[in-house]
Amino acid sequence: MKRLLLLAAVLLLLPSFPLPAREQKVRDVWIRLTLIQNGSVVVHERWDVDTGDGITEWYLVRENLGDIEITRFSVFDGDDKLEDDGEWNVNRTREEKAGRYGIVHKSNGVELCWGVGEYGDHEYHAVYTMKRAVKTLDDYDMLHLQVVSPGLSSPPEHVYVQVRADETQLDTTNTRIWGFGFEGRSSFEEDGSVVFESEKPFGTDDSVILLLRFNKGLFQSPSVQERPFQEVLDRAMEGASFEEKDTAAEIIAYLMTFLVMYFLFIRPFIRLFRGGGEKKLALGFNPKKVSWYRDIPMQGDLRAANYILSRSGNEPSSGGLPLAAILRLIYQGCIQVTREADGPAVLSFPGTGLEKMDPACQGIFSMLKDAARGDGLLQEKEFSKWASNHSSVLSNWASRNRIEGISALSRAGWYNSSRVTLSDSGKEEARKLFGLKQFLSDFTLVDKREAIEAKLWKEYMVYGALFGITDRVARQLKEIDPSLFRETFHFDAGDFDSVLSMGRTLSRAVQSAALARSYSSSSSSYSGHSSSSSRGYGGSTSHRGGGGYSGGGRGGGGR
Repeated sequence: MKRLLLLAAVLLLLPSFPLPAREQKVRDVWIRLTLIQNGSVVVHERWDVDTGDGITEWYLVRENLGDIEITRFSVFDGDDKLEDDGEWNVNRTREEKAGRYGIVHKSNGVELCWGVGEYGDHEYHAVYTMKRAVKTLDDYDMLHLQVVSPGLSSPPEHVYVQVRADETQLDTTNTRIWGFGFEGRSSFEEDGSVVFESEKPFGTDDSVILLLRFNKGLFQSPSVQERPFQEVLDRAMEGASFEEKDTAAEIIAYLMTFLVMYFLFIRPFIRLFRGGGEKKLALGFNPKKVSWYRDIPMQGDLRAANYILSRSGNEPSSGGLPLAAILRLIYQGCIQVTREADGPAVLSFPGTGLEKMDPACQGIFSMLKDAARGDGLLQEKEFSKWASNHSSVLSNWASRNRIEGISALSRAGWYNSSRVTLSDSGKEEARKLFGLKQFLSDFTLVDKREAIEAKLWKEYMVYGALFGITDRVARQLKEIDPSLFRETFHFDAGDFDSVLSMGRTLSRAVQSAALARSYSSSSSSYSGHSSSSSRGYGGSTSHRGGGGYSGGGRGGGGR
């Protein structure tokens, strides 16, 4: 009887012991700033988070605005647009705030708020416009903003910020850039944008402060500050330091350079796509024992497919994504293969098909076109020369595609980035991906009378490149129907071999550049990156400094 009474007492007491709360996490913050000629900035922020438990809303702090006005604010939870509440009431329950967003106006700025909805994983999108964010100075114009605040409820694990102008390209001829508040990099991209990216998880006091200087004429902002840019820069540089390495570090850098060059010729592809010892992505099946799949998986997203291939340890040894992008650009009409007289095949850029361009191909297109800047025609040896002088552009492209591959998988619900695993639906898409690879590898077993339309053959060529078996796919098509081969790509087999050769050259250049990046940070002071950073040409960022910014504050996240 005593035992029964004791057991009953224990059971009655159990509910009084609280369960441990879920931990709040900010896995990734992606921000795009689009600069309008009138000085406004359209902001799109994507927050990939686990809300944890015990909060009712998510909010962003935007203070110290001066004459900046925030308008056209809206919020999406995934693909679902939330309802505008206008002036936000923070003193409500989670259920009352769910599906709604609004603004808290304070004496020193605003808070952009929305209900968290159900606890757990979310991808929130906050979109708004900051009027008069670009400032007109005496000698230059500028953008000086804090876009990620310190003191967030959960410091982000990764931050990526892209700045682009609506009507012009940003490059070193018209722009200088500085990044403050975090450890990372800043760079000019070949697509005419500027990127700031963290290289380690944030601490509580880390932030992202951007300072961009523009030549006169790019913008016509009504927000005028009668002072020279140097005054702004001097204030921002107080406490800043882009020098991070000492002489001992330089010696280590030399040794690292030797070791990396050694591995460049032995295992050049591992560091690029496996992330230096990263564990394989669990598929839940043997990729060599799957049923044929004859359609295009993962909604045709090459970056998502490439990430699955690379993380599962099944990437092609040649590096297939660059070649796959080139082939897709050709059949979309963005690039043409031509030949003059008895000369080699060259790539030309007719200016057509650009509206169809796949996002995964945009970086490749910009690089190829830039390499052909002289006469607009690109030969393989011309690109080889260009690539040797633009290793940072190549490595940035590889890094961005890896990040975008993860983002594409997460948006589709195929990937859980907090657990670094595929969802059940993601595993099914991966099975289809490897099923397509098996189908293309075994195509000789298929009844040759089976009709496959030219459009699907084009995608088969693209995915053959991604799988590293383009030669095999092309040979099978030529054997089945030589006229269909020409219809598919509008050039003959000899020119196709030239395209493959150029694609492989590009792949090798990307691999080498990515490996070089693995030790560039440790040799930054020797290579001049620190000097380049302090002069606004991109490179490392400064953990300190950045004072005088607008638009920031402290706090934000879940509450």
